[in-house]
Amino acid sequence: MAVEFVGGPEQAEFMARVRGVEPGQVLLVPVDVGKSEAMAMVTDLRGEIVTPPFKFALTVSGVAALRARTSAAVEERAAVLCRVGVETAGHYHRTLVTSLVGGSVEVIELNPAAVKHARAQQLRSRQKTDERDLAAMADLMARGAGRPPQSRAEVLAAQLAWVGHRRRKVEIYRRMRQQIHAQIDLVFPGLSSCFSSLFETRAGRLILSELCCPDRVVRLGPTRLERFAANRGARMTRDKANQVVDAARDSLALPTPERAVLAEILAADVALFERVEADMVRAEAELARLLPDTPAAVLTSLPGVSTIRASAYGAALGDPHRFRNADAAYAFAGLSPASYDSAGKVRPGLGITKARSINLRAAILELGLGLGQSEESFINYRAQLIARGKPRQVAAVAVAHRAHRLAFAMLRDGQPFDPTQSADRSVMTTRSSPTT
Repeated sequence: MAVEFVGGPEQAEFMARVRGVEPGQVLLVPVDVGKSEAMAMVTDLRGEIVTPPFKFALTVSGVAALRARTSAAVEERAAVLCRVGVETAGHYHRTLVTSLVGGSVEVIELNPAAVKHARAQQLRSRQKTDERDLAAMADLMARGAGRPPQSRAEVLAAQLAWVGHRRRKVEIYRRMRQQIHAQIDLVFPGLSSCFSSLFETRAGRLILSELCCPDRVVRLGPTRLERFAANRGARMTRDKANQVVDAARDSLALPTPERAVLAEILAADVALFERVEADMVRAEAELARLLPDTPAAVLTSLPGVSTIRASAYGAALGDPHRFRNADAAYAFAGLSPASYDSAGKVRPGLGITKARSINLRAAILELGLGLGQSEESFINYRAQLIARGKPRQVAAVAVAHRAHRLAFAMLRDGQPFDPTQSADRSVMTTRSSPTT
């Protein structure tokens, strides 16, 4: 019978390896990474400091210095196991982790939120220093916390990079749309109300890019405005041309000098917006090219799941076999219900934990959105939840949970969607795998 630990499978695996080993021969090397340098120290399993905190540059020579200090400690203690734990701080840790993997030491990654909580347990939640972070990380490592870095094939690494690139561009794209709409209200008041969307209609985009000036539109008049659009490949009806000209004639304009400056700024922002949009299109084309060679390709057999949703989920999840089952991956995404049950007191309505992977959480919610709008059993499930009085946000998370279980099973088994089995597969308990 397998022995269970309060810290879960990561702790169980670590404790099985160090059981019977002299604690002084198990070395832990927490590393706190910054932008251009990092700090590390070496302790043993009991928490005794073997090598005091030291800094090293995030360069080839700096990593060589880290290895030299670590090797000296290993030799001094005749260590049986030496484990380096790196806090996953933004992107700064990635080059260090890559350079250490495959060497003489074992490498794990530590979640920043876990480090923060460990520091709070030492009554130092508001006393953050690199040295105290190292102490918190050492405590976590002694308890068996941390996960091995995920290794990815070349195509999967490319998929992850393009998904991240597109996500960043989408964030910029959305902010710029809001900003441009605000600028239009000053440069050409009333223009936005003439179109269902300035950005999604060719005529609206044409005016935004080349003719966002009420005075010019009034001088052109409806007939010439209609011709202006046609000469540039955009169809504009006479009624629409009249509407735009009337809006220009009736626009509550700012003084001409100020409006001229704002129009110049708007033109620059529109040009930047179009470059960001082009970057998004390129990212989507790259993802479409890569997807057939990745495990996530199977997810496009799901209704409402296109290249973008499939790629985002596959990139965020990585190898499904690194999780015991779908529930472990769901918890990793921070979508498990938060709870408080102590001394007979229960606090309901705490939402979700929001721990660990933000990207996986967003990808799962997107899957739920796609299936919840396109697949009959998911549509009905969502409707049932809302009919029972569940808030729409709660229903969305519940649908996403079911979508995740189905997608996880498909990705793990490599089997495309079968609508005759969707209900069974989406609620099934996925079989365990031997990894964490």
